[in-house]
Amino acid sequence: MTGLGVAGLLNARFICTSCRASGSWIAVTRPLPRQNSSIQRLRCVRCQEQIVAKVSRRDDLRSDARAESRREYETLCTLQRVFPQDEHFGTLLSLGYLESAGRGIMVTRHFCGDNLAQHLRSLGEPDAREACRAAGVWLRKLHQSGDPDVQMQMLGVADKLDYLAVTYGAVLRRDRETWTAYRCLEQTGLRMDAREFAGVRQHGDFKPQNMLCDGTRYIGLDIHWQSIGPAVYDLAPFLNHLWLVCRTFGSLLTNRHYLQRESMFLAGYGYGNDPQAVYWAQLYFALCYLGAYRQKGRLAANYARWRIGPLVRELARRLEEVS
Repeated sequence: MTGLGVAGLLNARFICTSCRASGSWIAVTRPLPRQNSSIQRLRCVRCQEQIVAKVSRRDDLRSDARAESRREYETLCTLQRVFPQDEHFGTLLSLGYLESAGRGIMVTRHFCGDNLAQHLRSLGEPDAREACRAAGVWLRKLHQSGDPDVQMQMLGVADKLDYLAVTYGAVLRRDRETWTAYRCLEQTGLRMDAREFAGVRQHGDFKPQNMLCDGTRYIGLDIHWQSIGPAVYDLAPFLNHLWLVCRTFGSLLTNRHYLQRESMFLAGYGYGNDPQAVYWAQLYFALCYLGAYRQKGRLAANYARWRIGPLVRELARRLEEVS
């Protein structure tokens, strides 16, 4: 769907919620492609209200993209009722949902902020640590907004190991170092399999790129909020992506700051002094990233060796130390 198509559709079917004008939308930006959608910012020429239209990809044989888009909108509406929105933490404000030409279009109010990965690059180290702490607080608020009577959950080690072996086992066996990390994950996981953890309604894709910040307020994005499981499965991907954000080519100083940012994030969340489960979940996800890149071919595999490989090695070392 082109930029003109989105503006034209909204002008025909979506009234400005601020001034009630119709036919007043103009595109402010070009559509920005994302993995499963595109987003575009528009403005009402009458009251200057700005909105964002998130357009799903077309339905295909593998998925009902419109249904996924509709579920995301319904989840956002639910979160606005139950999430403790305040002057520092919140979610996007949902304004409406449309379907057209085989796509779902979710409309939200525009929030003027950078994603947290970009925001961290503009901050000095004390402010960056504080931003990481705030991200942990936000996630805790999200988890506490879920079902209050959720039962204890296990890590589901066997299912995770089966998935990893079936999906990526062939490419993870290509070098001894990666396979050693997999074996560490396997052996440690089997010893942890009987442990129970407090279950939460999970974000589902929590990472710095899925949080907006304007310096004062933190807004979560792409919240699935459907699966229930241990909180570590939200903590771990955030920490992995935070590590990747901190690791820039030739920037050892930035890399050393990661541990402080990690500590502040976990403190903001209120996670206790039990790193084993977090490291295990981090290594599981990191091996998934590495396997997915390797399946894409030699060029992607070489990139992953430089980008993801050090993370896998670091997590395997940490997991062995605490096991």
